[in-house]
Amino acid sequence: MEQTSPLKPNRRDKTEDKLVDTESAHREEGPQKKLARLGESVEATAGAGDADVELTLNKAYLQKNVTQWLQSAWAKQVPSTKEETTGAQIWGEPFQICLLPDLLERNNPPALVHEMINKVHWSRKQMDLYEFYQSTDLSNMLECRLLANFLQVLRKQVRPWLEEITNLKLDYVSASCSMYSCGDYLLVHDDLLKDRQIAFIYYMSPWQGVEEWNEEHGGCLEIFSSDDQCYPQFPVQRKIAPKNNQFAFFKVGSRSFHQVGEVTTYDYPRLTINGWFHGATNEAFAADSSRAFPRLSYLQPDINYKPKLGLLLNDVYLKAATRRSIQKRIEENSEICLYEFFKREKFELARAQLLNDDSLTWRRQGPANAHNYELMDLSSAKGTVQELLQLFRSNTMFQLLRDFTDLDLYGVDAITPTCSVELQRWSHGNYTVLGDGLVSDENTLDLVYYLNAAEGAAVITYLSPEVEQRAAHENGLDPVADGDLSIEQDEQEEEEEECHDDSVLLTITPVDNALNIVYRCEGTTKFTKYVSRNTPLDKGPVFVISCSYRE
Repeated sequence: MEQTSPLKPNRRDKTEDKLVDTESAHREEGPQKKLARLGESVEATAGAGDADVELTLNKAYLQKNVTQWLQSAWAKQVPSTKEETTGAQIWGEPFQICLLPDLLERNNPPALVHEMINKVHWSRKQMDLYEFYQSTDLSNMLECRLLANFLQVLRKQVRPWLEEITNLKLDYVSASCSMYSCGDYLLVHDDLLKDRQIAFIYYMSPWQGVEEWNEEHGGCLEIFSSDDQCYPQFPVQRKIAPKNNQFAFFKVGSRSFHQVGEVTTYDYPRLTINGWFHGATNEAFAADSSRAFPRLSYLQPDINYKPKLGLLLNDVYLKAATRRSIQKRIEENSEICLYEFFKREKFELARAQLLNDDSLTWRRQGPANAHNYELMDLSSAKGTVQELLQLFRSNTMFQLLRDFTDLDLYGVDAITPTCSVELQRWSHGNYTVLGDGLVSDENTLDLVYYLNAAEGAAVITYLSPEVEQRAAHENGLDPVADGDLSIEQDEQEEEEEECHDDSVLLTITPVDNALNIVYRCEGTTKFTKYVSRNTPLDKGPVFVISCSYRE
């Protein structure tokens, strides 16, 4: 097939546009109204002198015995220990992290949060790895007196104190504000980039009755262990819930994998000030930058299985005229959606089997910084499910796809055609993120087929090749400690937002019994959007047959 563009721009109908506009309006309007209400609540509880208060580090942490205890515990890398006077805690596994309650004197004056609510300009950050609101760097917010004051506390009090505790040379600090509303999240990453040494998060939740969150609210800092190759592993090993005036910091390294769990409460946003303390180039960075995500395995077509297409496919797709029309559409647009692809009775049998057959074997697909969904062991397939899976790998399917696309997948011109076939199960919390494992290193034909489809679950987005270079998040490196972006990345992110619509080549939304065919050129990448807990899955999980074919 003649190579044209990687893909044509988004395929959306008017209904989809309306849904997107409605969701965007809800996102933009909801938090602003909520913040206005919360601002009144904070203002009502703020003391008369809070506007003139100076933020200072809690004097208890500056006591010599406390500093020495923290220094000793940090150096020994103890598994877990707690300082009784202040309540400070240090964990050594799976990586070093320290939790400091009551960081500031006066227990975080509500005026600080009031200033964040009323003066901070929030930008919506949305990519494969995250959705949340963020401010610019605190160094650019001179009009916000208390936030500028907090930055000075970090620079003049916390930085030299951390140097003493961690025995690291820390040159400067970068920080910004983050706000997570219901449904927001930040997926697994390690923060490892250039000169980042210590990542930190300062929590603010001054509202009466919710000073300390529980797991039902979501928004926990979730810590992952890693394997011998420094890949993060499921399940989450430790959760740290937001707590007012609490400060967490950890050493950035090749194993410092963490995420911000999805916020599930509509009542309050998760507010933090977060960022890093920077120093010399992080020793772990050079080795970590070469770590690659696992790639798909490709197999040759099965020449022994010879299915009868008339018993499986909708009769319309067996007609020569239909095949010619499909080929013309793919040549023009590089993609097509074939609705009601299989006979309805076959689709219903396969869906019922996937929902009810407990003998099918599933395993979670990782590593956690690349994928989180369930993959079926194809050897456990039987019945109609096996019949469909065998079809996708059969010589018969290669021949059909040649007719649909004019690619050399079958016949005398086909040299070594191969395919990869997966059956995936998608539920709340599942995702894939951008990484070199999902970049097409050669021209590829993708097939995506949904069973038990639900709106908002297993939505696939294709991006133009330059996005992967700009995003540069092979290991989730864009967002940092709990959602901060560096100054230069913040500017880069603004550029990405401006061209985002042009970068998105195609969005595939779930439709039952529809086969999506996508021809993508070398360098085109894709991800499957995080399935929020707000996504209704009343009918159960969504199943996806995902295939890739190469000439």
